[in-house]
Formats: sequence, C-alpha cells, structure tokens
Amino acid sequence: MPRLNRQNIDRKTNKPALPIVESMNGDRLLDRSNQIRRDDDVIRTKKRTLYDIDYAIKWFIENEIQPQLNDTDTLINVPVIFSNGEKWDNVRRLGYLRDEKGMLQSPLIMLKRNSVAERDSVKTLDVNWPQSGNQIVYKQKYNEKNRYEDDLFPIPTNIRQQSEQIYVVDIPKYVTIEYDMMIWCDYTTQMNELIDQILPYGRFAWGQDSTKFATAIGSINFETTNTIGEDRLVRATIPLTVQGTLLSEQESRVATLKKMYSIKQLTFDTVIDVDNDIFNTTSIPVALLNVQSAIFSGTNVMVSNNGSNVGINAATMLYLTNLTDQTATYSNSTTVTVSAFAAINPVTTTTSTKNEFDVYINGQYIDKVVYTWTPSDIISQTIVFDTAVLGYGLNSADVIIINGRWA
Repeated sequence: MPRLNRQNIDRKTNKPALPIVESMNGDRLLDRSNQIRRDDDVIRTKKRTLYDIDYAIKWFIENEIQPQLNDTDTLINVPVIFSNGEKWDNVRRLGYLRDEKGMLQSPLIMLKRNSVAERDSVKTLDVNWPQSGNQIVYKQKYNEKNRYEDDLFPIPTNIRQQSEQIYVVDIPKYVTIEYDMMIWCDYTTQMNELIDQILPYGRFAWGQDSTKFATAIGSINFETTNTIGEDRLVRATIPLTVQGTLLSEQESRVATLKKMYSIKQLTFDTVIDVDNDIFNTTSIPVALLNVQSAIFSGTNVMVSNNGSNVGINAATMLYLTNLTDQTATYSNSTTVTVSAFAAINPVTTTTSTKNEFDVYINGQYIDKVVYTWTPSDIISQTIVFDTAVLGYGLNSADVIIINGRWA
C-alpha cells in the first residue's frame, strides 16, 4: 500500500503515529471505495517513457525517411545509431567516430538527446499530489458484471441496471525534447544529398502507429574535419525539437491507471393520477403544478390517465404552462383570422389541438361546438363561427381573444 494511504499505529499506545505532512493539508487516508483489484483483468497499464520517444524518432528515420547514398552506382543505407557515453566521448574529443577496428565510420547518422523540459503552455498545477478529476476516462460497457445476453433465446431474469467498467488514466506530462542529429559523410555532395532527403520531413509527426510526435527541424550547421593521415570528413548537425508526452506507470507510488465501475443508482418517479387528458384541455392539474419546480430541477414525473402514462420533463412542462393570448382580426360576420402559429407538442410532436385553446368574445367564453377551427403551425389561423348556434353575428367592434398554446 502506498505510504500516503497508510496510517501507522503505535502498538504501545494504540494511537496513530505523528502525521507526515507533505503539503499545507493533512495526510490523506486510504479510501477503500477507490480500491478495485486489477489482478484479474487484461488491461495493461499504459506508460510512455523517454526510451519510447527516442525509439520512435530513430525508427522514423530508419523506416520512413530511409536515408540512402549513391556510391559508385550502388545505393547504401546510412546507419542510424544513438549516442551512448563512450560513443559521445569519442565524438566530443575527436569530432568523429571509429569502429572496433579503428576505421572512421562514414556515412553515419547519430542521435543525441540534449534536454527535456516541460512545455510552458500546458504545465500542470504545481501541487504535491495529482488532483482528482484531472484524468482521462475510458468506458467499457461489457464486463463480468454486465455480460451480453442472447437476444434470440433470452434467459428470463429480472431487469438489472447496466454497469459500465471505467478505466481512469492520469493526464500525461507534456514535454519538449531537444535532439542533435549528427551526420558524417566523405564528400560534400553526399552530405547535400542526405540533407535534401531529411528536410522535407520538418514539422511532420515522427514515430510509428500511436507513438508519433510533432518534430521541427532547426538551423543546420556544417563543418569539415581534417585529420592528419586520415580522409577528410564532412559533418552536419541538425537540431530536432520534439513535442512529446510522458506518463509513468506510477506517480508518487500510486498507479496512474485506476479501475472502477459506474454507480448503479435507484431512482423513484413521481406518479400523478388525473381524470382527463392533460393535452386535451387548457387547465393544468394542481398536483402537477405543485411539482413544477421539481420537474425543472430534473425530477422524473409521470402523469397517469386511465392506464396511459406520459412522462413530463422540463420541455413538456413549459409547453403546458405557456398559455398566451392572441387577438383575432374581423373578416366578416362569421369569420375571424389570427396571425399566429400553434405550438408543437413535445410529446406527440404534433400541432396543438383545438381543445388546447379557449375563445372569448367581448370577455365571454365561447363553447368549442360553436366554431370550426384546425390549429396550424405553418399558416395563419381561420376560425369560422356558427352564428345560428352563437345567436348573433360578428361585427368589427367585437374583441375576440384566443388563449392557448401558441408558438
């Protein structure tokens, strides 16, 4: 168990030992809710080291750029090596590299890592411990607690809430790595040929598969090495700037990959019994209005009417309560028009019905059997009254108000 998650007990006094404070806050204690065994899964802990970046750059040069020289009508693959301590010591003292037999190695490409620095633009918060939430989450629906079932011949079981397997990976460190690519050739023409092959790959992503890093080529320096009694060598130094990421298997002795399962939550729906269809009237049940604030907060509410259940969410509640007035325009003694459009029911996705509007003439409610009207959401409304049932004809001085669910 990591030291930060352990509390030492003094066996003589049976009291906790003095805390080892490593920040302004007290020591953190073990939270067993975050401890899930990983010895039975097949997910490997991801990591990216400096060696991975070094290998990716070297692999790209050897397999993608494939530097070659033409020597007496023969193509020669230029070897690429990484400088270790002994090789770099020879290069630093002599300016070139010899093989085991003492022969100058040319042509040759050598890579040397100069520095590693955290990128200024994406530096992490300077605290002692990684902060919770600063992680990347991967979800996997299939797991041993949520197996796939046969859809053709399902086994009758109780419906269980599905569980997702989650792997949480810490955010990697974003770093800038500086390399020197040193090239040795016998002739300047050979050096020019190699430079021409390498330069087009500036600003490319160097590497293989998922291990690729943006790489920039800097200013190239040339020099000639003359050794007494030896052939002349032409050397070029190409600086490379690589934008990489680093992620170790552990940070502060805590694994950077954690396993967990999504929480199964039991929720209860509020069910309201009503006598009439709520979409067939302008009146809203009082019981539904009493839970209006809970609906807008995200609570599930069901309205039951003669065995038919309708779920009420915030959009549906807003549709039900948004009752506005529109004034009709007189056309003739039996007809009026309204320059407005009916709203769309979010549950049925159809236009509001005639029963979701109330018509008033000079403040008096008019029964729906007196007029004919099909609400529309694309054209102006035309309402035709049956003056024989109404008992009088309309005139231009009448004030006709239609209250209902307008768009």
